[in-house]
Amino acid sequence: MVGTWKWQDKDYQIPLRFPLDGATAYLYFDKSNSGKLDRHILWEGKLLIKITSPTKKLLRSINSNSTASEEAADKIYRYYEEVFDKFEAIARSVGKMKNLTVSEKVSKKSFYEDGPLSTDKITWWIENNKPKIFTPTLKKGRRRLNPLFNKEQIITKAKWKNMQEAIDAHDYPSEELLELLRIRSKLEWRQKKIATIESAILVETMLRAYGRQVLLTLGISRTKLKSLKDDMSFNTVLNIVLPLSLTKTELKKVDKHLKSVDLLRKIRNDVVHGNIEDDEIDENNVRTGIEGALVLVDLLQKKIK
Repeated sequence: MVGTWKWQDKDYQIPLRFPLDGATAYLYFDKSNSGKLDRHILWEGKLLIKITSPTKKLLRSINSNSTASEEAADKIYRYYEEVFDKFEAIARSVGKMKNLTVSEKVSKKSFYEDGPLSTDKITWWIENNKPKIFTPTLKKGRRRLNPLFNKEQIITKAKWKNMQEAIDAHDYPSEELLELLRIRSKLEWRQKKIATIESAILVETMLRAYGRQVLLTLGISRTKLKSLKDDMSFNTVLNIVLPLSLTKTELKKVDKHLKSVDLLRKIRNDVVHGNIEDDEIDENNVRTGIEGALVLVDLLQKKIK
């Protein structure tokens, strides 16, 4: 949802043009029926993609009623994803839309079955011909349940009772744990890269604080501690300082969580250094790492004074 200010009918006929690989995309806003107000709140738009030199293979695919149509479907959907990301980037930067809220991209299945807003169909045409509805035959894959309806998201009567007991006992999570829980939800909304980086930063920050405390208790001066700052890396504190400072019982309880957080650390490093792209990130490893981070942060908070 975006707004316009003092736009006239002619202004809505001017699209944003996005050069794409082998095509040009034109993004139009649909005018809002909001009376004579200067400010219009817009809910809908239109995306026109012009492929200048379509191949015969693409034309056969878009005309097909079989699974051969999926090639064209993939190409069009990739264009939609690219324009979606580029519009967000330019709206936030040049458009200075500080409070822009962006919904999740619709799935390819929803894109073609119902249209992006469940109201429009995808149409295509060759210049000077009448538009045709494009309804490709998509291969059936495993359907991912909307995160809003996952089992963990449902509040049962037992959960309701437990929540009240926690409220009565003022048993609220710490700021750090709450932030980790927020980050975990980003992962469920397919924001793998963000969830990886943010969770790793949070754990690293707490580990560094814990490492400094351990060294101070061992008699290391604050002056010496400053000179050791660069040596107090995520890896060093997680895999050396922390294990050595725990009792055998404590270490046994958190050992598997240390390993999962260490893997999260490695994934973060790969992301930051550009070694892997978002779609190459193993979601299960990130999820296990965040679950391990929750256990680790809870332990560290009990130990950091």
